[in-house]
Amino acid sequence: MNAAPRIVLATSNGTGMGHLARQAAVGIALGDRAEPVVFSLSTAVHVVGRHGLRAEYCPSHHRGWMPHMVWHRYLGERVGALLEETAARVFVFDGVSPYLGLLRARAAHPDVAFVWVRRGMWRAGANERALAARPFFDLVVEPGDIASDADAGATSSLEDAVRVPPITVLEQAPLLSRAEACAALGLDPDRPAALVTLGAGSINDVVTPAVEAIRAFLADPDWQVAVTRAPLAKAGLPAADAARVRELVDVYPLARYLSAFDAAVSAAGYNAVHELLPARVPTVLVPNLSTATDDQLTRSQWAADVGLALRADGSPGSIESAVKGLLDPATRERLRLLCAQLPAHTGASATASLLSELAQTFDGHRASTGERLRTVDLAARAAAMRGLGPHGTTLVRRALGRVAVAGPSRPLAIHPVVTEDLNPAVLMADHPVEHILPGTSPAYRTRRMEIARDAYRWPENATPVATPA
Repeated sequence: MNAAPRIVLATSNGTGMGHLARQAAVGIALGDRAEPVVFSLSTAVHVVGRHGLRAEYCPSHHRGWMPHMVWHRYLGERVGALLEETAARVFVFDGVSPYLGLLRARAAHPDVAFVWVRRGMWRAGANERALAARPFFDLVVEPGDIASDADAGATSSLEDAVRVPPITVLEQAPLLSRAEACAALGLDPDRPAALVTLGAGSINDVVTPAVEAIRAFLADPDWQVAVTRAPLAKAGLPAADAARVRELVDVYPLARYLSAFDAAVSAAGYNAVHELLPARVPTVLVPNLSTATDDQLTRSQWAADVGLALRADGSPGSIESAVKGLLDPATRERLRLLCAQLPAHTGASATASLLSELAQTFDGHRASTGERLRTVDLAARAAAMRGLGPHGTTLVRRALGRVAVAGPSRPLAIHPVVTEDLNPAVLMADHPVEHILPGTSPAYRTRRMEIARDAYRWPENATPVATPA
């Protein structure tokens, strides 16, 4: 009997848990049809281990451990090494903008199918340059969005993707009962509870909206509140009110615990909307207007227009006003009834079926004319960046009106921590980390050290730093 094919599920860095949660849902849905391996630029990657998924961490360019142009080469070599070690048949990238390093890895591995999970609902005019990467992929999968009828972004008119229902971890990790969820979160199941989750970096000044929402709920003495951003949870609250606020620390996947809540105030990101509303939690959506690509404004407005949620714009008083509306039992019941009519979100299983079929039938990537032209363009850009150097590249980008890239101006002679453990404290600490997928071969470890030495300019006789105790 042939072994199940391996599929690498890769995620960008992102600002929250969205990419990881979607890929975890797909990984679980694969079942015994394929062996998934998660490869992520997010320091939160350890959470997928709770689903029994193997994972490897790779630092994103935002960590600033190496010059940007060095990082792209490093990423391409990391991806290539993992594909060769695992003999993966399919590589799946969930993110809005495929990195240059990924495209280089694609060119070097025509025997592997590359898939782009490309969410829709892009802000008007945002990220259009990323669409030039389309020819490098053998399949594009677009997760459904409940607000897709209002989508006016760059992908909305394209017909190059296979559209599936919304992808949510709830399909594979269903809701706990209210009693179970409240017990796990430390909430009283006999009192109404509200969730305040404004996301990572949401609403610019997240403290004011969060505290405004908390105070609005606590104005009713029966309510208790749970928050997902612990450092901000009790800012400026009197001691008596602060005692009624529960800080949710390391709760994943939060979607499983939504039955504990009678109301929520949330950012309007993809995962939040597609988890809270199907879970029938009456919700005030507050769009994050600082996102680079995701059109949370349109998504939240659509949900409010069709009666699935209330909406606040984040301005002073708007959240308090919306929460007061949510405190009305009749309003909450109306929202619950409408959300109960949403269809089942089965995008994870639909995507898993596409990937498992591709793993069995893929017979090699054939570069199109568009891809070959794009490859020449990328090679020319890479050569120009090498010639200009990091400082010169930054000056040129500024002259063209583009954002300066992250990273130092020259390679750092630094010894990263080398580990097989996905310890979040180590991943997020102030030092680079070379994480190696457990169970891999000595040859893979040797190759990884070669890649790291080149990126960090280690002296030849240097010994890698062990994982801190």
